Amino acid sequence: MKYVDEFRDAELGRALAGEILTSVEPGRHYKIMEVCGGHTHSIYKFGIDDLLPANVELVHGPGCPVCVIPMGRVDDGIAVARHPGVILTCFGDMMRIPGSAGSFLDAKAGGADIRMVYSPLDALRIARQNPDREVVFYAIGFETTAPSTALTLKRAKIEGIRNFSVMCSHVTIVPPLRALLDSPDLRLDGFIGP
Repeated sequence: MKYVDEFRDAELGRALAGEILTSVEPGRHYKIMEVCGGHTHSIYKFGIDDLLPANVELVHGPGCPVCVIPMGRVDDGIAVARHPGVILTCFGDMMRIPGSAGSFLDAKAGGADIRMVYSPLDALRIARQNPDREVVFYAIGFETTAPSTALTLKRAKIEGIRNFSVMCSHVTIVPPLRALLDSPDLRLDGFIGP
């Protein structure tokens, strides 16, 4: 499988670790921030931190949109999902994020029609299949995910699908990163970005 097996190649991993080791200046301290909690999890799960030279420090960053979403936005999604005739769709990583009175998964267990999708286009397909129900896509992510949401809205308009809407929780990452770079106390050398 392209781009999966390649990342499980131990020899390639050792070669990349060696390249990092020869690229850093021995007398200099490097501070690299992981932006997303998913990156942090993978780095420590697979021992990548142990492969880095001692003078390369990893710093935990602001977190991804799912990790830092306010509870009120989760509550809003649950309230929408509980309306009769509504199907709420969302990415799988949103299902367990807690609101003030539970998660999307809890609301689903309580009878709300909440479905996991892999793409906004999956949500649009559900709207086509259920013309008598309102299908709401709970959109979340950085700037990188916003274009697929916009494309889906455009396609819904072109196709005349009127039972599809988006509850937008996209966030921008550039302003927080800029603020972090401008901080005199932090002095970052780079980011591991989304």
